[in-house]
Amino acid sequence: MKRALVFTSCFSIIFIAGMLHAGMKYKGEIQPGSWLRGLEIEYEHDGRKAVGKLQIYFPAGYKRGESVRTLIALHGYNGGMRDWEKNTGIEKYANQYGFAVVCPDMGKTLYESRYYPETTVKWGPMPGGEYVTDVLVKYVRKHFNLADGGGRTGIFGLSTGGRGAILITALNTGMFGACAGLSGDYDPLSMTKDKLLASVYGDYSNFQDRWKSDDNCMKLADKLSDTPVFLSHGDQDGVVPKEQTLVLAVRLMQIKKKDATRDIIYKPKKYNSHDWRYWGRMLPDIMEFFDKRLSK
Repeated sequence: MKRALVFTSCFSIIFIAGMLHAGMKYKGEIQPGSWLRGLEIEYEHDGRKAVGKLQIYFPAGYKRGESVRTLIALHGYNGGMRDWEKNTGIEKYANQYGFAVVCPDMGKTLYESRYYPETTVKWGPMPGGEYVTDVLVKYVRKHFNLADGGGRTGIFGLSTGGRGAILITALNTGMFGACAGLSGDYDPLSMTKDKLLASVYGDYSNFQDRWKSDDNCMKLADKLSDTPVFLSHGDQDGVVPKEQTLVLAVRLMQIKKKDATRDIIYKPKKYNSHDWRYWGRMLPDIMEFFDKRLSK
């Protein structure tokens, strides 16, 4: 389950905990071909202070300060920043294609764009989707020269993170040059009994307009008309119905028309379910997709 719309509320101050002040570049050691861990972002939102954590993989051959193509990798609900590292061979493909990979630690979030009085589960003082765009991306751009332009920046995720990747891209035109979602849910109106959705948006019976308009990927699909999108879903998924990805793929193909065969990649997979075995198998296709569609 998953979400995000970007209402930039209060002013956010971003700097590295204990190491950096606003405007300063990262001064610690960066080892090409390895993960940089222990990174923290202190930020303030609506008068509340918080700390976000992340790790970054720098590809082999990386030279300090250079601009390299960047991928934001989102985990699923209640996951962590090491999920992609522990469960896939993502480093191999990052090295092969020259990608830096940014993995934020998001915990319990639907990558929502805003909170409501009825929201009972809050990732932090700032909604998860807004944090990705207004804190995380700005931080890696300022301190590491990563994600320095939409044409060289992609975003992808699985399950909740899959929906988050598609939604965040739709709500932030030009920030990402391509996006990919695995096993995501995109049509909240077909999941009106879902408890995770209700934990952010309130019960559907009381807030139908909110469910129809806010953070609804089907409604926002036209915002992706100029963005390449990769979608996949296992046909034996017992957590998120495979039809969630199918209906979004069909909608995007209708919108794109002539460019659909290039810009919409839809790969349903037989005999696969909602697990890392499947997601790991899809990683080579995703990385090749980004390599072909992000500027070098």
